[in-house]
Parts: sequence; C-alpha cells; structure tokens
Amino acid sequence: MWKKDDEMSQNPNAPTAPGAGPPAKTASSPSSPSGRDQATIGRSINIRGDVTGDEDLLIQGRIEGTVDLKQHSVTIGPEGRVKADLKGRRVTVEGEVEGDVRGQEQVVLKASSTVNGDIVAPRVVLEDGATFLGSIDMSGKAPAGAAATAPNRSAKSMAEGDATTSGKTNESKPGAASN
Repeated sequence: MWKKDDEMSQNPNAPTAPGAGPPAKTASSPSSPSGRDQATIGRSINIRGDVTGDEDLLIQGRIEGTVDLKQHSVTIGPEGRVKADLKGRRVTVEGEVEGDVRGQEQVVLKASSTVNGDIVAPRVVLEDGATFLGSIDMSGKAPAGAAATAPNRSAKSMAEGDATTSGKTNESKPGAASN
C-alpha cells in the first residue's frame, strides 16, 4: 500500500503539496508514437493562412488555408474544423475537414470524422461511422496535383463510352464523342 512517507523516503524531491509538482508532460500521445514534441492549436484558436512546422500537430481549433507537415503527424481532434489541404506523414481525422488530405504513410478517418475532399495515401483506414465524400488514391504513383484531375478525366471518359475505362464500345448515339 502506498504511503506519502514511503514516497518521501524514496524520492526526497517529490512535491509536498498538491499541485506543487511540475506540469504533466504532453509530448507523447497516440498521435505522436515516436515521443516527439506535439504542438496543439486549441479550441479557441482560428488561423487563416499556411501552417508549417517541424513537430507533430493536434488541431482542436479552426484553420482555413493549408497545413503542410510532410514529415510529421497531423491530428484533427474531435473539435477541430479545417478548411484546408492537409499534408503529413500520418494524418488522423476525428473532426471535420473540407479539403484534400495527403498522407505519406497513412490517413485514418475515425468514426466521428467528416471529410469532404480527396485522399492520397498508401494506406487508408475508414472507421465505421466516418463520413467521407471524395476519392481515394492508394497507388502512390500520382504526381502532386494529379489526384484532383485524374478522377475527372476518368468520369468524363466513362460518360463518353471510352472502351479503355468503361469496358464498353462507343456505339452510334446522338451527341456521343467518337474515339
């Protein structure tokens, strides 16, 4: 059983009054498995512009613009609201995102998430309950900027009856484009 006197004898530097100790360390969290420092954009913070940095980021506030942390983890917390294109090593969404999401390793959409935009990552996890509207590219072959245009070309080709994308030949139809 723990006794205060036992702790004092083992650790003479232990705090003697409640709350007198050093603040709790928050550098390690589920979104920063490497134990690296993590910055937090709090609930009351609104940012318009570009966000870049050299540490993991937890977003609980609102951002409009871009978030570019290619070598670090980006987490949109449950109260986070982002209207931006996101780039990160690992991107986890629990809140709302309106914009494209690019993860170099992985993108995870938690059950509480709402994402309206395209996702490009080699691994994508969509938990049951996540809301998602957009396309997913897991090929890893799309050059930057091509992810947004490739689905439009495919959709157009399929609508026109392109044999290479829809598996159908273009029969004589009024107004149909010829191959």
